Amino acid sequence: MRFLGTGASGGTPGTGRSRRRESSLLVEQDDAALLIDVTRDFEEQARDITLVDAVLLTHAHRDASGGIPRLRRWCAQHGGGAIDTYMSEPTRLALRARYARLDHCRMVAVAEGQEVPIAAWTVAAIAVPHAREPGASTFAWRLAADGRSIVYASDVARLTRRLEGFAAGASVLVLDGAMWRRRLCSHLTIDEALPKVCEWDVGSILLTQIGKSAPPHRRLAREVAALCPRARPAYDGLQVAI
Repeated sequence: MRFLGTGASGGTPGTGRSRRRESSLLVEQDDAALLIDVTRDFEEQARDITLVDAVLLTHAHRDASGGIPRLRRWCAQHGGGAIDTYMSEPTRLALRARYARLDHCRMVAVAEGQEVPIAAWTVAAIAVPHAREPGASTFAWRLAADGRSIVYASDVARLTRRLEGFAAGASVLVLDGAMWRRRLCSHLTIDEALPKVCEWDVGSILLTQIGKSAPPHRRLAREVAALCPRARPAYDGLQVAI
């Protein structure tokens, strides 16, 4: 899997690995590729992407779905038809209201707990707490293939037992790391949450959605490892074999 972006809404300024575009992940397996979230940075993120078999959207906020028009241009450039795009029903309705042209997306509403076969994966989602406004229902996604699994929970306001159970046994948990030593009602404060998550039944823990309150990457990596040896901050371009 490859992190196309690991930053907060609008991107996170900095140099080197501390500079982050809006959060998105590309998961590749057996010559198939799933894209999680289509950000406003998609045009830059997609420069070396040649294949997208399906898209999974976490929610309708523009940092997760604002690149949908750019995806249309990418589809045209790569000669492909419409891409299956999976999301919650509130997200589907929000995008239908926002965009006039969605012929490049076959929009599929997924119910919580519904298992969807996509290429080599079995994919499922649950709702997690994030935003409070109507229509901002937010999913965490689980992708499983060949006995391995990834849980992607990039936007989480607080830890829940449901998310812990959903992530149980995952090879990798990709988790909201937006806030550091500060609080925001819609995102985790990772230095508070990480010691609890470190007790969960998951393999490695990778942080994304990292915001401006975080220290530079190298320092952040040291402090995260001190809180949980199985955890580290992801960075744009990071590739991880599952």
